[in-house]
Amino acid sequence: MRMVIGALIAFVSLSAQARDLERAASDSVGLSQAGLAKLKGDMQALVDKGDRAGVVYAVARKGKLVAFETLGKRSVERNLPMTADTQFRLYSMSRAVTAAAILTLVDEGKLRLDDPVSKYIPAFGDMPVIKAVNGETVTTEPQRTPMTLFHLFTYTSGLGYGNDWPASLGMTQRGILDLNGTIADSMTKLAKYPLLYQPGTKWHYGFSSDVLGRIAEIASGEPLDQFLRKRLLDKIGMTGTGFTVHAGKADLLADVYGPDAATGKLGNVTAKAPPSSSYLTPGTFFSAGGGLISTASDYIRFCQMLLNGGQLDGVRVLKAETVKNMLTRHTTPEQGLVYWYESKPQTVFKGYGWGLAIGARAEEAPHDVPGSPGDAAWGGLANTQFFVDPKEDLTAVAMSQYLGPDEPTLGLTLRKGVYAALRRK
Repeated sequence: MRMVIGALIAFVSLSAQARDLERAASDSVGLSQAGLAKLKGDMQALVDKGDRAGVVYAVARKGKLVAFETLGKRSVERNLPMTADTQFRLYSMSRAVTAAAILTLVDEGKLRLDDPVSKYIPAFGDMPVIKAVNGETVTTEPQRTPMTLFHLFTYTSGLGYGNDWPASLGMTQRGILDLNGTIADSMTKLAKYPLLYQPGTKWHYGFSSDVLGRIAEIASGEPLDQFLRKRLLDKIGMTGTGFTVHAGKADLLADVYGPDAATGKLGNVTAKAPPSSSYLTPGTFFSAGGGLISTASDYIRFCQMLLNGGQLDGVRVLKAETVKNMLTRHTTPEQGLVYWYESKPQTVFKGYGWGLAIGARAEEAPHDVPGSPGDAAWGGLANTQFFVDPKEDLTAVAMSQYLGPDEPTLGLTLRKGVYAALRRK
């Protein structure tokens, strides 16, 4: 009996482990070996020159994994190498993952994109909108168009981040995203402030995904961490993704590095990295906008699920039309530039609009990186990047943990290297 039980436990354990995508020779899916070798060399150069402590990246085409490289260290001080199961703070790369999970509720009819946010969080219906700012005096007006879930998904809700509000209102980022509370607490505090813009008028980076995360909790009756695992992570084998590292696995979380102001050389700045989750110990605060940690292995699986129209390994997560809607550009030029956490687009995101919580390439816009009409991409604060290209059936992920001035370099290296290796017929 013990042998049977032991075998069952082993089976369950193995089935719960993250699975790699099926591997293939790059030439068999139209990517040159020489091109991918150059990409590896360029990534290795970032490490060798001391620009990054370490990098993990993955490339897949036509559903096959053709490159997966672990370069450098996840912790220089502890002499720990980058590995396939190294975990990274995703920050803004959390948004696409949580959005996909929340869209399962739309597929089931439990949420509608045109639902007013006040249907789930009544106080949001009473939020006024800033009309004018004169010194410390802020004049407001009522919402002309009620904020909807579509506004949240497209980041046209009128919400920003803490430092976007007039200083006289006393808004702070950590005051809203308090790791000692819950996302429900955050919404109660956020609803007391006016919106920056009328809903639907302007794209702006901010708390929109966190509001969606709370709405998912209300609609599902589950905390966001449990909801996310049941709806998405467990279904497609993303076992290294969550809001907290697995017990006893804290050393898998990569340290964060940045240039020392005095020497210019890389130094450990983990203590200065903004916390968006408790990371190392179970907590109560689950930020849909930036709280996840993940691995490159997991994230390339997520990207492949999107490329497959909502399914992976025979398991369907989303309807194909829902994925298409997610990756479709919904913002207009009149709604403004799509940037990251900065005031203007980074080079790698120049010419992108916004889909449903994901950057979507605008066909008519000028771009500084190669890609295809209809591709989608985004990145995270601590130097993580991904893109999915449905036209070329191509996806890639690169992860480091870095805070510094040349942060776009990783994404540029990934994009240029992958597309240089692509053999178009």
